[in-house]
Amino acid sequence: MNSIGNEDFSGLRSAVAHGRSWLIAGLIVAMCACLGGEIRSARAANPAPAKTTWDGVYTDDEAARGKAQYNTSCSSCHMEDLSGSGQALPLAGDAFADIWEGQTMADLLGLIQGTMPQDKPGSLEPDAALDVISYILQSNKFPAGKEELKNDPDALKNILITKKAPAKTQ
Repeated sequence: MNSIGNEDFSGLRSAVAHGRSWLIAGLIVAMCACLGGEIRSARAANPAPAKTTWDGVYTDDEAARGKAQYNTSCSSCHMEDLSGSGQALPLAGDAFADIWEGQTMADLLGLIQGTMPQDKPGSLEPDAALDVISYILQSNKFPAGKEELKNDPDALKNILITKKAPAKTQ
């Protein structure tokens, strides 16, 4: 018969249980570190847009061309004052801002180019669509800048449509 009693193993059991706790805690810390790295990598791969519509992303000349194109291609549905009508959504004011808040210029260009004008979807050339977008931005009182919007998908993905100008950091 074995002369070692259960009480002799209680310290060993406690040490093993304590070691397991440390092992589990270590694995949890390692998993969190890995997940943190993945999150940082995902953010780096998809950084927040560098500009907003408040950064002067179009020119007045571009908006003037856009107004002429808008009157030809868009105003019959979206109305001359961009207020919208029936299924044609408003392109100015709070309704426009609410719909497009947080989306990018690439999103807006994609929608306009792919679905407008409704009677001839996809008929607007990219430069004409960008001119119309510039007119829409001007009509929504976003400031003009020194450079025109360009048909560059990466650049357009980096311009965020926002209702309010970002707070100035000091």
